[in-house]
Amino acid sequence: MTDALEVEDVIRREHDALAAETRLAQCPPLVAVNNMENVARVPSTLRWNHPTGVIALSGSKGAAHVVDCPSLESTALWVGTENDNYRDDYLVYLQSIHKLEISKISSGFDVDHLYNRSRARMYGIRFIRVALVAGPANRSHGASVEKDLTTNEALRERRDMKLMDELTCMKYFGFLPPLRNDPRESEIGAYVNFALAKLGLDPNQVRESVLYLRQKASTPWAKKP
Repeated sequence: MTDALEVEDVIRREHDALAAETRLAQCPPLVAVNNMENVARVPSTLRWNHPTGVIALSGSKGAAHVVDCPSLESTALWVGTENDNYRDDYLVYLQSIHKLEISKISSGFDVDHLYNRSRARMYGIRFIRVALVAGPANRSHGASVEKDLTTNEALRERRDMKLMDELTCMKYFGFLPPLRNDPRESEIGAYVNFALAKLGLDPNQVRESVLYLRQKASTPWAKKP
């Protein structure tokens, strides 16, 4: 098996783990926190039955933690919001946790923050869950949506924990999020069916969440005075 296929296998495992967490908790996974201890207890409906350990990543250049859930056979990497070496630390994670014998992450793959870093900084959130994704798809999906949401949330109430939103989830699983001038109804429909079959979520609620976030991204309702 080549390094690329081994890396792709990690992506599949991360997809499966995130989907399992969503099905079991009946809500999107936690992706941004101020206290890493919260990752081991929230959502409580998931963590009661699937205990999770949190340990610092040995050899990391910045703040980085490995979240390990043995009963789901899953691990995830969380990094500090201000950790600019997160790609290097993800390589350490691949080498030490997944035992991949590689010296670098191919340029064909991105290490993606599952909550927008700019928004996390705006809210003062310290840690974000990251995942490996195929680079070209990740770079072309929904960048304007994330920028719009960041701008338009500037004065919203700040909270210390964030769940993965539907537009990020669409992008992560390979669906094109709607744009300001392109509603992409067929993509939304395909994602809604996927969310029901794979994530166990209510299709009507998923569709409503996608449309609400698209509207919020397009409406500057949080401007500075």
